[in-house]
Amino acid sequence: MLDNRKVMHFTIEDIIKRKIQFTIDNNIFDKIEYKENDEGELLAYNEMLVDIKIMSEDIFVRKYMGIVENIGRQFENEEILDEKKIEKMSGYNNAIVSIVELINPIYKYDLAKI
Repeated sequence: MLDNRKVMHFTIEDIIKRKIQFTIDNNIFDKIEYKENDEGELLAYNEMLVDIKIMSEDIFVRKYMGIVENIGRQFENEEILDEKKIEKMSGYNNAIVSIVELINPIYKYDLAKI
């Protein structure tokens, strides 16, 4: 898995692909227990993998910050009650936050205000 490239040559695409690979291959967490969470993470990572190739940073961040805000509102209003759906949406949300935070750490704090 280690690459001979200098770290300065890593891209967001490389990081997302590694997160996808980790989610698929990891044996740290119980695959059955984390099934829905992993599905949500993989869904978000794959969507972001497409969007990073076609969106500017501003549009990308606005889109995904809006998604996280919407998920937070749904959780707060108890619009999602199914436990499996909650786990999937949590994984989706957390994957987005992990990538947006890499783009600019301030976004993590902006999300806390939502």
